[in-house]
Amino acid sequence: MNPMKMIDTIKESGLYELSNPTYIGILPNDGGIIEGFPQAILTYDEESFNIYTFSGYFRLKFDKKVYKYKFSDILEIEMGKYNFKENYIKIVFDDEKFIAFNYYKKVRKLENQRGRIELFIKLLEQYSESEDKQRKIEEKHRPFIEDL
Repeated sequence: MNPMKMIDTIKESGLYELSNPTYIGILPNDGGIIEGFPQAILTYDEESFNIYTFSGYFRLKFDKKVYKYKFSDILEIEMGKYNFKENYIKIVFDDEKFIAFNYYKKVRKLENQRGRIELFIKLLEQYSESEDKQRKIEEKHRPFIEDL
């Protein structure tokens, strides 16, 4: 199923929220959130993002699962490449669970994929540099101190 059909399927289901639909692929991981390695559509705004998953090998089917997250729930962000060419993002949340997905800057039949994924990365970077994020990291890694 091409990404445009995936987006249309989500819209027809009535579950579509936010904006900037972007095609991603969930990486197999033990992050405890999304099982397997489905293809997915990411939507986002300035405060939150959603992931809609499609499973199947030959015929993708919308799982009707929507994973909703707020940028403020993010504890750590890792970005890099695997296999020397595939870009990925790993997002760790407050509860130590994480999602990892690869992304493409160019996708056939999906206009402006590059702009959408670059805007999402920019939002992640902005949040990672914010004071709220730094305060959250300090609280998470502070040794346990109790009044005696």
